[in-house]
Amino acid sequence: MRLSILDHGHRTRARIFLALIRLVTRHPVDPVVQLALYRPGFFGDPYVALAGEVLRGPSFWTPAEREYLAVFSSQLNQCPFCVRVHAVASIASRGEIDVYHPQSARPELLAVLPLLEQVSRNPARAVRADVDATRAAGVPDEAIVDALHANLIFNTINRLVNAFRVGLGFRPPRAPGREGAPPDQLSATPVLDALDGRPLHPDQCR
Repeated sequence: MRLSILDHGHRTRARIFLALIRLVTRHPVDPVVQLALYRPGFFGDPYVALAGEVLRGPSFWTPAEREYLAVFSSQLNQCPFCVRVHAVASIASRGEIDVYHPQSARPELLAVLPLLEQVSRNPARAVRADVDATRAAGVPDEAIVDALHANLIFNTINRLVNAFRVGLGFRPPRAPGREGAPPDQLSATPVLDALDGRPLHPDQCR
């Protein structure tokens, strides 16, 4: 269910901050930001700190690859809002990775996807052999840990977004254009439609 308090129940300082974002960017505030700013000491502050480190801190994976992991994890959890937002962010990498053609990714990235699917869909059945298979495909241990951290934060936020119906009607800004891409493929919604029609299952990425 959608709780109106997540839109209007912020403390004064947070309300001023949200108003400034709308004024400066001329865009609606990302609903996840609004969620994080409601009682930030309880959830938002630690979550944002962790997400910032995982998505933009030092890592084996590039920022664009981590956005791809966000898309993959969010699709496993059937979270259209997060798929849409992070698909746009991945497209904004200008060709580093193509969400329309996931086979364009590094082999290591494709190799870690089955492990993420297992821990997302059947965590009780995840065993050492799943990690060993990922290692055998050439993925270093630090990369496995980083990918699992990315999966963790989206396994968390996807559930909150879906439970609270966050982002209904929200459309993120258009991604920068890709050379040769039709204009209608640059907005978020066609990306989501393409992903919905062609799931990013590991077997389809090879």
